Amino acid sequence: MAFCDLRPVRASDDKTGATYIIGDVFAVYNLGSPFPVVYSWDMVKTVAITRKDMTFSFVGAKKNYCITNKMFNSVDDLLRAIALIECRQKTYGFDYQHEKRLLPMKSLYHECYSMKDTYVGEGVLDEAETAAALIVLLDFKLVKFLWLVAILVTLVVFGVLNYAIGMTRENILYFILISIASGGILALIVYIATHAFARARVKSFSDSDIASKENITFVVSREGFAVCESCVYQNRDLVAWAEADYFVESDKMFIIFKGKLPLAYIPKKAFPKKHIGGVGDIISLSLEQK
Repeated sequence: MAFCDLRPVRASDDKTGATYIIGDVFAVYNLGSPFPVVYSWDMVKTVAITRKDMTFSFVGAKKNYCITNKMFNSVDDLLRAIALIECRQKTYGFDYQHEKRLLPMKSLYHECYSMKDTYVGEGVLDEAETAAALIVLLDFKLVKFLWLVAILVTLVVFGVLNYAIGMTRENILYFILISIASGGILALIVYIATHAFARARVKSFSDSDIASKENITFVVSREGFAVCESCVYQNRDLVAWAEADYFVESDKMFIIFKGKLPLAYIPKKAFPKKHIGGVGDIISLSLEQK
């Protein structure tokens, strides 16, 4: 099992005096009770994680347990708890509800001792660079669409002017200029709106994923890749290349996709310059480039 050596996490509720332990089991130590209430992971019905808390429901339990982010001693403990939950979800298959994720879920990882040709880097995912990388992909897809929009709008505007006013030798040049300008302006508006959408999308994912502001470990090897919080990563857990479909490369980043959605962002600056070529070679040999 991936992340099998993660230490249990403790969370304390100062208001009720209850203490929660998330590890091999889920345990609740209530104030004044000599024995904990213990639930195994196969008793979990649902786990729901939001930006502020996580809620557990169990088979046979009279109530749900809600643990707020403030109950953990540190962000590292919170991220470790999420990793433990996602690994157990892979094994036991309980219903798991979560916010948008910028990093691959821990349920995608498997334990793998990477051999040679393994590149490891560290850093924080820069929101502006991530958005810029997505925009490069959008630009590639938008070119033909924008030309089509501009041509169609030009023809429509020209037809409307001709129908409403009537074309003569004196005004045909003005009709052409107005039509071309209208097509160009609308295409520009679509271009700007699309870029704004890409930036908003990245910001939305970044705001939803607690790990987006933390130091990340990036690993690329022939066996797979990892984009994982450094406080959680254990040097032997990878996402297999079979979990991904293709990748897109910009001047600053590799974006790995699963279907139409980004699965992982790997910034080039996380690695020494002399290793970037090797990183790119492994990714291109493992996945199709688009």
